[in-house]
Amino acid sequence: MALDLVIFNDTPVTILKVQGAEKFLARLLTSDVTELAVGGVERSVAMNATGGVLGTPWVARRATDAYEIILAGDETDALQAWIRQVSVAFEADVGVESLAGFYFVGKLPIDGISLQPGHIVESLGIRFIDMGWMCLAIGPEANIKALSDNLIKAGAKKGEQTGWDALRIFAREPAAGLELDESSSPLETGLEGALNFDDPDRIFIGRALTEARFKAGNYDRMQLVAFDVAFDPALLVEVPYVVLNGTQYPCTSIARVPEGPFTVALVRLPQEVKIGDRVPVDVKTDPRTHCEAALVVDKQI
Repeated sequence: MALDLVIFNDTPVTILKVQGAEKFLARLLTSDVTELAVGGVERSVAMNATGGVLGTPWVARRATDAYEIILAGDETDALQAWIRQVSVAFEADVGVESLAGFYFVGKLPIDGISLQPGHIVESLGIRFIDMGWMCLAIGPEANIKALSDNLIKAGAKKGEQTGWDALRIFAREPAAGLELDESSSPLETGLEGALNFDDPDRIFIGRALTEARFKAGNYDRMQLVAFDVAFDPALLVEVPYVVLNGTQYPCTSIARVPEGPFTVALVRLPQEVKIGDRVPVDVKTDPRTHCEAALVVDKQI
């Protein structure tokens, strides 16, 4: 019998272990990880001095004074180097553990494992994180491969890249190299929830400019749009745009959902654009698609 479980990409995972260095973490991260309960986990942001996103690590509180910074993906070397550079100024010891992982959605058929956002669960040496739109299993490479293979044999499905893209876009989740780079702000890319300005004495890197922009409110916001007419992104001859008052706003991620069928995208739009608004679009495909508008919708996951 098939499992209600889809397994997506394998990924390398690096865990940086920090103990007794809360001033270092307060400087490095946009969220206040001291507010986490032991066993809690949250997505944070590391920024440069101008408020650009360097990375979006997950941070788990493993004990009262012990934290793990979780970096998943192939391109985390620069972020690791930045974290170590910041740690030197605070004489903070940063341990490292190189592991493997895989992403999945659905229910794991493992007794005693019940995932929920905000909590890290560990069983048989494997950590599990519910990221809201996707879950991540982390552990030694051999253990991760064995678990993945056993789940597939038990009836889990192997997810395709198109399914991953659609889920990410539905969740309004930014991706490195598309929505995120060192010039993009958390404010513009759907990461406002990772910003904590409550403590005026917690001066994290990039705070001054980011907080000033937040208070002024003069920044675009990432929105999810559903096009009036479905089309295959493979047929595009140029990036689609939302067009407002003569200004073009390029879509940064786009996916077609065959079950709809409909096509959705992520795009940064001015703050005056609200969910429920219909916006004009410029879509060029070969052969031509007659699509002139899209609906701004709330995230679906």
